[in-house]
Amino acid sequence: MSEAKIPTSKILEEPHIEMRCCSVDGCTEEGAYPAPRTRDNLRDYVWFCLEHVRIYNKSWNFFSGLQGPALEAAIRNATTWERPSWRFGTGSGAAGNFHAGALEDAADIFGLFGSAKEAERAQAYAAMDREERAAWKIFDMEPVSDPTMIKQRYNELAKQNHPDHNQGDPLAEERLKEINLAYSVLRKKRVNPQSP
Repeated sequence: MSEAKIPTSKILEEPHIEMRCCSVDGCTEEGAYPAPRTRDNLRDYVWFCLEHVRIYNKSWNFFSGLQGPALEAAIRNATTWERPSWRFGTGSGAAGNFHAGALEDAADIFGLFGSAKEAERAQAYAAMDREERAAWKIFDMEPVSDPTMIKQRYNELAKQNHPDHNQGDPLAEERLKEINLAYSVLRKKRVNPQSP
């Protein structure tokens, strides 16, 4: 039976580090606790023993020497972790432009953002299932019950996107498939609602 190996401590393997003395004159304790020298260079440390670092920390004031606008600017900068920030909706990126076009492509199915006519339209859309709403969007027309208008729009779109008229363009072929699928949904829902 083999003996279990006891792992050796990495601390014991490291070379011995010289002991730092506390920076306070006359103190002979080990200086194990770092404290920043100045506000401008927080990585430049003074080393203290536990008793003296507590005294130093009680008297340390990061904002000492700052007054008025400089103090306000330092506090404001510290609240955002010294990162730039902008007022909501004023940024130049995608987040800043969100509000400008956020509702253009959204379907207002509850009629919250428009007039009475738009509210009626929204109610009509709310009564539809997702397939039918998508079909009307593909047809790019307002919902109608007239089968001849639906058929007429289908013929226009099919002619525009037929591969023969688009030199075999694969995108036109995919679009025609979407149009055919949308027409079958509308025909089932609007033209022949009794058919299975």
